[in-house]
Amino acid sequence: MNAINRVVIVVLLLVVMALCSISLVLPLTVLDATAQQADLLLEFLGSLQWYVRVPLGILFAVALDIILILLIVLEVRRSRSKSIRVEKASGGEVQVSIDSIGDRLRYEIDQLAGVLRVKPQVLARRRGVLIELNVETVAGIDVPEKADQIVALAQQVVEERMGLKLARSPRVNMRAAPYPKTVEKAAPVAPPPVKPQEEWSLSPED
Repeated sequence: MNAINRVVIVVLLLVVMALCSISLVLPLTVLDATAQQADLLLEFLGSLQWYVRVPLGILFAVALDIILILLIVLEVRRSRSKSIRVEKASGGEVQVSIDSIGDRLRYEIDQLAGVLRVKPQVLARRRGVLIELNVETVAGIDVPEKADQIVALAQQVVEERMGLKLARSPRVNMRAAPYPKTVEKAAPVAPPPVKPQEEWSLSPED
């Protein structure tokens, strides 16, 4: 948002600079053109009925106020911190980027058995780091046991290996992969009927 604010401010300053330059170089031309446009606007507004002119004025005023308020909010709102200070570093001040914390957590947790993919979300706060982990696991996994492993590993990585402070325990959102589809068993084929054996008898002629 800061980049957008800077672009808007630069564009507005360029427009003001161009208008002021033209007004100072050609004041009579600018004033004459402004007066003509003002007369046309006055004539147009005078042709409108009050019950049309007043609502239009209110609508434009509200729209302009909303745009200006949004610009003020975007300018005043505190930008999200992109780094956090290492608590356990001695001999100087060390800053660790938020992206590097997320990459480290993604790499370490992805090594756990049964974990398919990890999407960490890391936020820097005054009291420490906020971590939320979206983890996808294989089907049929023991969810409480695996969640405890993930939380313990995340705390170890952040606090012990990276020297940071957690604002609260990591939050883990787990999603198990779907079970594979079972193959339908073929119906058993009935054996062909067995023909009864013909009985042979000896005739007196034999």
